[in-house]
Amino acid sequence: MNINQKCINELRLMSASIISHAKSGHTGSSVGAVPILFALFKDHYFYNPNDSEFFARDRFVLSAGHVSALYYSLLNLFSMGVSDEDLEKFRKYGSNTPGHPEYKKTKFVEASTGPLGQGVANAVGMAIGQTMVGARFNAQKANIIDSFTYCYCGDGCLQEGVAQEACSLAGTLKLKKLILLYDANNITIDGKLSISNTENVAKKFKAMNWNVIKVKNANSYFNCTRAIAKAKHSSKPTIIIFNTTIGYGTAYEGSEKIHGLPLSDKELIEYKNDLLMPNFTKFSKEVKDYCFRSVRYNKIYLEKWKRMYCLYEQTHPELCRQFESFIGEKEIDVLKLLKNDILEESLSSREASGLILKELMNKLPRFVGGTADLAPSVKAYVQEAGDYSFTNQRGKNIHFGIREHAMGAICNGLSLYLKGPVFCSTFLAFSNYMLPPIRMSALMSLPVLYLFSHDSYKIGEDGPTHQPIEQLGQLRLIPNLNVFRPADTNELLNCYKLALSYEMPSAFALTRQNLNCVTLGAKNILKGGYVLSGTKGDVTILSSGSEVSLALDVAKELKQQGIKCEVCSFPCLNIFDKQSESYKKSVLEGSKHKVVIEASNDNSWYKYLSDNDLFVGVNQFGVSANEQDLDKHFGFTISNITKKIKNLVKKL
Repeated sequence: MNINQKCINELRLMSASIISHAKSGHTGSSVGAVPILFALFKDHYFYNPNDSEFFARDRFVLSAGHVSALYYSLLNLFSMGVSDEDLEKFRKYGSNTPGHPEYKKTKFVEASTGPLGQGVANAVGMAIGQTMVGARFNAQKANIIDSFTYCYCGDGCLQEGVAQEACSLAGTLKLKKLILLYDANNITIDGKLSISNTENVAKKFKAMNWNVIKVKNANSYFNCTRAIAKAKHSSKPTIIIFNTTIGYGTAYEGSEKIHGLPLSDKELIEYKNDLLMPNFTKFSKEVKDYCFRSVRYNKIYLEKWKRMYCLYEQTHPELCRQFESFIGEKEIDVLKLLKNDILEESLSSREASGLILKELMNKLPRFVGGTADLAPSVKAYVQEAGDYSFTNQRGKNIHFGIREHAMGAICNGLSLYLKGPVFCSTFLAFSNYMLPPIRMSALMSLPVLYLFSHDSYKIGEDGPTHQPIEQLGQLRLIPNLNVFRPADTNELLNCYKLALSYEMPSAFALTRQNLNCVTLGAKNILKGGYVLSGTKGDVTILSSGSEVSLALDVAKELKQQGIKCEVCSFPCLNIFDKQSESYKKSVLEGSKHKVVIEASNDNSWYKYLSDNDLFVGVNQFGVSANEQDLDKHFGFTISNITKKIKNLVKKL
């Protein structure tokens, strides 16, 4: 048995063994895909063994995250931070080897993966980030950023719409450093792939402007490594279609049964015998030593890179200074971005956000983003920043096209690559298309800013399909996500400050209609919820966004009728909930009743209310009409809300 085949067999047995030991996992592709990923890690994957954060490294994303047993086995074999003990604790509580790869949990894991297709779009984002940095800082004879992005995926990943959206954009952008390793075993959980999908993947990707390479026998290490080497010379993104066999060599070879099935002790013994390694328990010294050659090669390559970088420092000192500033970018004082006179203008929060974005993109080199074909409507476009494209990779405005799902997942990849905040934007009603990547942003604590305009029924004549009702509630339910709904430009600036201060994603609900300036001089905005005006006594009104102005008008009317009323603005419920108990009591307690006014049906407000309180919200889909008629339709008028509050007070 030659040494490469011995490595492959030991990797198969290690993957199968740790799954069987855990009595949980996905044996099928973890043994079927071994030659593909062994070839990648042995011959092509550049990393710094001593620094998993080394910026010029290649990126690898395991989009089919259920193949984690093989991933961890490779990380162990190639001395990449996973110990023998970690393998023994596969899928155990608190281990560094969880069931699916988790970012920041395991060294050299570039992204949390599991929801199929998300990793493909993450990889597209990383590849975009690589071109952006390379275009800015590479110099003649000094390509300091020349890395590849590799992504392993399976049949399931490529059935997901998010992967198709992302791959379509990648082909348009000619991301030549992106290589998709497609494990085509033609099996899904339900059975043969043909029962649900008979498309010609090769022709489909060619139509999307991808380079296509086919490997008919992907059980051959040499076939796999040659294909990857060939892909690295392409002028556009490459998909390598590896024809593999799920559960290769096991009793369930070629069957859907092996997808998520651990081998029994008896079946594992038989598997070891079939692979001519009956006594296998751990990687042999011969295999370890052989694979360590790749580690040494990476160290040599790293030393060459460092020498090139020293020359770069000498020949391009200013560019080098800019690069080091770029990767070590510092925070800026967001509250000083705009002149005070702008804060007093009656602007929609989408327009005010556009002004803030302009300043941020000018002052933060890494801050990039774009929209899903809605730049004129969402105001998330900065003309001076340039449009990113194949011919202008220094541009900072990304045109994602009408691909909301991929846009969110690509921004996750961008944030992972650039190690900082990025943004994307669409209408709030369309946030539903993006919930999976938003959830992954929150799970990975990535500072992605989701800018959602047209935040309520006040969008008007476009009707119920475009009028968000339940979206605020959906977003606020996601753990580790700050949802901001600012009342005016001043509050919006404070929300941006908060968003850029936290290592977590943010969702902004922004208006199309103009907002009155109502919070200048207010204190405690940065606490997420605060007393804006009025006197405690009969009623405390809690509100957010454009309804804060309405709440102030209602309070004024109530005061004239002898009812003591206090108004509180809640730009971010999540941040308010993290404040001290004494502070929260100072805001919420002291009046006989509390009333929430918000154009949503978000039940999370009820945690602040009791049986004697009131929620004035929206519990039905809208209609096509102008803003004034819709206010009457939903009961969001001063007279109607004042009447409801008076009736509430009388009940006491």
